[in-house]
Amino acid sequence: MAAKVQETENKKASKARNREGERGQWWPCETTDTELRELQNEGMISAHWSFIRDTIVPKPGVGEVVMTKAWVERGLSLPCSEFFLSVLNTYGLQPHNICPNSYLLLSNFVTLCEGHLGIRPDIKLWQFFFRVKKETKDKAMLNCGSMTFMLRPGRMYPPHDSHESVRYWNAGWFYEKNVSVPEIHDGLPKFNNEPPEELASWSFIPPLSLTPILEKAARRISCSLHWRRKTCAPYSASRSGDTAEEVPEDEEEEEEPRKVAHLRSVPAPKLPAAGASGEASAKKPKVTKPPPIQGRRSGSV
Repeated sequence: MAAKVQETENKKASKARNREGERGQWWPCETTDTELRELQNEGMISAHWSFIRDTIVPKPGVGEVVMTKAWVERGLSLPCSEFFLSVLNTYGLQPHNICPNSYLLLSNFVTLCEGHLGIRPDIKLWQFFFRVKKETKDKAMLNCGSMTFMLRPGRMYPPHDSHESVRYWNAGWFYEKNVSVPEIHDGLPKFNNEPPEELASWSFIPPLSLTPILEKAARRISCSLHWRRKTCAPYSASRSGDTAEEVPEDEEEEEEPRKVAHLRSVPAPKLPAAGASGEASAKKPKVTKPPPIQGRRSGSV
């Protein structure tokens, strides 16, 4: 009995070592029909998917793109957003170059911009808040999971949990039909199974002071995290330098609760009293929202 248990443990250890040896590369496909049908039933992927079990490396056909279960569960859907394409173009990436937990960060950013700020997600605002952490092995850039996006030190931003373990995510891949948005974009780029080359954009910090809309958005995010206080935390944007920075908080201030839902609410405007007919004499305040994005789930990337 003890020998059998030891044999099982040795097999597990050997498998773990083999997987670690393949870190940063694709793992043979372990996707199942059940997993993909569940994603399809939940509206997270289309019906146009396929996979070949135990295939070593993805080789999508014409009109197909590579997807993984981990990306979909963290916010990637087709058609992808213009913002996600701008991330790929700005940093010179393929979807598989981005670590899975960064997809959750991207989708949360989209939700913050579209749902709370009422603006389209912008790559410059993203670069202001987030930096690039390169993922390497023996000083060489990894292919799968080449980079992780990290919050820049000192930035005020809604708390987020991006440390969930996603081991062997590069085994849960499949193919899905690429989807374009007419007159906007042609969908995800053609699959290229290579690690990215480091670009100047990886270390660039945009000067938000040159874009008033983005500077205002950054300030609103900072203010939202101070919902208990009567005034917002001090915020300064450099007019001459390349960065916009926040003034550090007083160390004696009470720590804010780490809940994204606790964003500062804006009191509703008071409407004039109703007339004799029982109808208000003034129109309801107009709420500005970003234009709808056809075919894309709200908050997805």
